[in-house]
Amino acid sequence: MRQLALATALVTSPLVMTAATAKETVSFFVIAYNEPGLGQWWQKLVKIYQDKTGNEISIRNTTGSDYYTQLITEVASGSAADILTVNQNNVRELVAGGQLRPLNDFVDKPGIRELLADGAWDTLTVDGKIYGLPITGRTLELLYNSCHLKESGFDKPPANLTEFIDMARKLTKRDGSGTITRYGANMVNANEDPTYEMLLMLTLAHGGSLTDKDGNFTLTSEPVVKALTVMKTLYDEGVVPRGLMETDQRSLFATGSTAMTIDGQWQFPFIKENNAANFDCYKSAKHPWDGPATGGVNQGLAINAKAANPEAAWALLEIAASGEMQSVFSDHSPYIPYGRNALTQAQLDARPYLKPWAESITTAHPIVPRHHEDQFNTIWPIVAEAVVSTLQNGVAPADALAKAQAALEECCKK
Repeated sequence: MRQLALATALVTSPLVMTAATAKETVSFFVIAYNEPGLGQWWQKLVKIYQDKTGNEISIRNTTGSDYYTQLITEVASGSAADILTVNQNNVRELVAGGQLRPLNDFVDKPGIRELLADGAWDTLTVDGKIYGLPITGRTLELLYNSCHLKESGFDKPPANLTEFIDMARKLTKRDGSGTITRYGANMVNANEDPTYEMLLMLTLAHGGSLTDKDGNFTLTSEPVVKALTVMKTLYDEGVVPRGLMETDQRSLFATGSTAMTIDGQWQFPFIKENNAANFDCYKSAKHPWDGPATGGVNQGLAINAKAANPEAAWALLEIAASGEMQSVFSDHSPYIPYGRNALTQAQLDARPYLKPWAESITTAHPIVPRHHEDQFNTIWPIVAEAVVSTLQNGVAPADALAKAQAALEECCKK
């Protein structure tokens, strides 16, 4: 793979320490610090930082479910930590509020940009200024039950959308009374934000997007109408679960009641826990369309604009990007690290299913429409409602999308 090439040995990177010589206490707002897995990586990062700099880290720990609320509360009160956990969905909102320090003067130091894969910095860049260091990323790729495919006469997964639809039909099984006993594929279609992403994925498969390069909404364009038409076809034919939330659809796939899904690599540990006897049947492949997957940075590190000692804060970010930390990331988390050469051959041998995600992470299409990063929680319900009205209420795709287009132009036009 070109951008996240496999390393055969532990890769280390030069560390240019910029922390002040006097002992500092740096506060750090972090998700799941005390939890197994990723929390252990955070703890290792903090220990190395404290050992190398002599500084102390004051942890402000939060859960994933409380993260956004606590982050906004802290920045609004002016009491935010020196180092903040950010993502592509909120970085522009924080920048607009003057909460984040541009990092270009640090990132432009020799050897820093090269620590991360090409394109890694882009998602956390606003108007040419870098505001965050990407730590973890995600895309959605194809997962399939190879035993179900083989049973139905397929020796490989679908390579394009036409094959995906055809295989979903043929993989769907019904008993003598017509009751579905196995769905051909998952397709999120309830009123929740993953339904928005499902429409975006199928729009990318048709060569479009939900906005143009200037941020103008394009829901009435041909690719979006075709995407919703595909969703309606799969829904009406009953080859996907109808009306089930994403968590329920994931359970169906993990237990063998669905043959294919488009999801994240975190599904594999869940499958192993819930269907260990058939775990070897589960495989992964590239998303079945040309063009990018959806996703990008889901955790990055930024420095508070009001941090008393940004150099001391940056030292922790630099260690996080180093080969020393990036090469062990996958030992603690199912997410994909952005470090160049971060995945070793031994790690991929142990988890070969990671390959499609590692290959796609740096070219992922953002989930949130560009130029609308601070409006996502207003945008996705409008888009999801258009999908639901077509699937559940029979509204023609073009009509449902025209209504959504008008609503988005009224609420969120730039």
